[in-house]
Amino acid sequence: MNASGGNPLSTGGPIPGTEVTLMPTGSPDVHVGVVRSWTSSASGLVVTSQVGMPPAIVEALDGQRVWASARMEEDGSLAVFQAVAQAHRDDELALTGVVLLANEARRGAVRAQTRRPAHLVGAGYDGGTTTVDISRTGVRLQSGDQLPAPHDKVEVSLTLDEGVEVHAHGEVLRVDESAGETVVQFVDMDPADSAAVERTVLTELARKSRGG
Repeated sequence: MNASGGNPLSTGGPIPGTEVTLMPTGSPDVHVGVVRSWTSSASGLVVTSQVGMPPAIVEALDGQRVWASARMEEDGSLAVFQAVAQAHRDDELALTGVVLLANEARRGAVRAQTRRPAHLVGAGYDGGTTTVDISRTGVRLQSGDQLPAPHDKVEVSLTLDEGVEVHAHGEVLRVDESAGETVVQFVDMDPADSAAVERTVLTELARKSRGG
């Protein structure tokens, strides 16, 4: 189904059959569906997308605002949109009013710059610090007085919105002494904690898109 004005399927959006992840902005649930169509205006602004979902999920998400994540056709980048989900068929949601929040060309997850309390524990160091940016796959931290080394195994704790604390086992990818930053990749994180981090990232991106 085309958007108003009869514009063709966007060549820059996800192709039909692409997996799409939907996360309601008001609940901790995460749902996975399949893109059936991705229709845009002539300027490339996405107007409507149809997403295949089980009927029970279609009913549950009808009328809700969601975050949608999918790979783009042109370059394989990961894009995240905010939209309103509406039941289109028993097994299909229409996403309308879609707004691009982020587009990560080389990463497996979107990230957001945000300052959050953190704690880093490793061989020879144990102390509090602050995040520079976060994603569900890793975190960039302000380095403390005791610098870890690349490939160090560490434990990371992050304090998110409303005091929610999440934990992960990680590995130090790199240490930038000049910038005073340490990048840690999450190796093992509880799925609920990973979803909480993703929600924090998307909330922060939505806030910044509104100029907050």
